[in-house]
Amino acid sequence: MGAMFRATLAICGLMLLSACGSSTDTEVVKERDSDDRLPYPSRILVYDFATSPAEVSADSAAAGRLSGAVDDPQSTPQRQQLEHEIAEVVANRVVAELQELDLLAMRWRGPPPVGNNIYTLEGQFLTIDEGNAMQRMIIGFGVGGTELRVLVQAYHVNAGRKQLLGEAEVSSESSSRPGLAATLPVGAAMSGIATAAAVQTGVGVVTEMNTDVREGAEDTAEAIVDLLEPRMDDQGWFD
Repeated sequence: MGAMFRATLAICGLMLLSACGSSTDTEVVKERDSDDRLPYPSRILVYDFATSPAEVSADSAAAGRLSGAVDDPQSTPQRQQLEHEIAEVVANRVVAELQELDLLAMRWRGPPPVGNNIYTLEGQFLTIDEGNAMQRMIIGFGVGGTELRVLVQAYHVNAGRKQLLGEAEVSSESSSRPGLAATLPVGAAMSGIATAAAVQTGVGVVTEMNTDVREGAEDTAEAIVDLLEPRMDDQGWFD
């Protein structure tokens, strides 16, 4: 992992891949006994992280607390395209890292397929504007915000039932090198850059996919898998 943009994840709520059970489609539930391991995955589906409210799935564990989040009012087709390119880099890298662990991982869109012991990874890019009286939250890379966070949720899907395993967050408080996530300098987006096409990230305000943004996105993805790996090992998924 590149040293410049290494990220670690702060756990929010239950740890990712801590075993738990549920009687409803999506909810946080009590942990099972530590001896009750999660079954080996038939596949792991990685979704592109949401960059707008419309992309947050209705059954997401984060949907409730993000219900007040908005789309960036300055969003343009050019910026939306760049945000999706960044989300694609993160998803592709997560898949590649999981495949290196000999797990059957793939990018996915839409409802999970019918089957047993499927795991899904979902998430959202969230810009916080702490200077706003309402502490406005923007889903995506909002220009002019004060902090960018990356939210992650892990689920177990079995026989059509989707169970939340846990949530995590990449933020400026979780590491001194948080990749795409960071406390953002106020006004940085206005320093001579065409804001109509710019997005603000922890590695700078950019108008295109450059090396720094790609490395930051890849390091964020690697940090997610770094967090997952020991918990997968605890489940006995590795020889």
